[in-house]
Amino acid sequence: EIVEWCMKEGMIANERICRVCGKGMNLLRKKRATDGYVWRCQGSVDLGLQDANVSVRKGSWFECSKLSICDILLVTYFWFNKLPIKYIKKNLNVSKMVIVDWKSFCREVCMELCVRENSAIGGVNAVVEIDECKFGKRKYNRGKAVNGRWVFGGVERGTNKMFFRVVENRGKDTLLAIIKSSILLGTTVISDCWKSYDCLEDEGYRHLTVNHSLQFKDPETGAHTNSIERTWSAIKRKLARNHVKGQFDAYLAEYMWCRANSDNFRQFLKAIIQIYNPNT
Repeated sequence: EIVEWCMKEGMIANERICRVCGKGMNLLRKKRATDGYVWRCQGSVDLGLQDANVSVRKGSWFECSKLSICDILLVTYFWFNKLPIKYIKKNLNVSKMVIVDWKSFCREVCMELCVRENSAIGGVNAVVEIDECKFGKRKYNRGKAVNGRWVFGGVERGTNKMFFRVVENRGKDTLLAIIKSSILLGTTVISDCWKSYDCLEDEGYRHLTVNHSLQFKDPETGAHTNSIERTWSAIKRKLARNHVKGQFDAYLAEYMWCRANSDNFRQFLKAIIQIYNPNT
């Protein structure tokens, strides 16, 4: 049964303490309850208190939703596997707006985890490629991008470690502050010849450059930024599909978390529990 499975996985609390008397509550079957179960404190019932019953969803990923637990899990699974809204709507009896909301909730989990797990990448003998990229729409699909946001990022070679930050400008002070907080000293940093990076050798990094106006790979050092260039392409392909306006940071976080965790759905469920811990 779905409730029992969620309890076993830790997505729903498998015990509940009454906040009135401090004693353990009993899990009872109740037909009229949303999920067929309810937590009940007999002591509170005997005293005639209104909060004698507590929903099994309290504090969990499922709280405050009118969808069944099964449907919420399916929407989460479909989002994780990048299935379109039309497919989800066809297979579940839920509206487009509800699906959009739950997809946003999933991305919010990714954002929260990226903030919590934000640690510097690189180190001695590690190579990190850095670059900036502007995301925006082209006027009439022609010419230079006129509206958009600059994103600064780095990718550590040979790993799934990375960082991305939306920035207001590409000035030295802005980018250097992010580099210092995101890349460990002693790292070999590879970039293009943007002037804001000229100081990296003085800041404790080994700095290699590639002049993209001449070649994609430096003939002497072998330096290139192919990894982060491929990453920008992957993110842009993802954003090229229909997406919710105003959630650019959330889409970046979704990409970062999914890539770092190798598309492991069970790992995402564990991540949800970190944010929506029903036992707290």
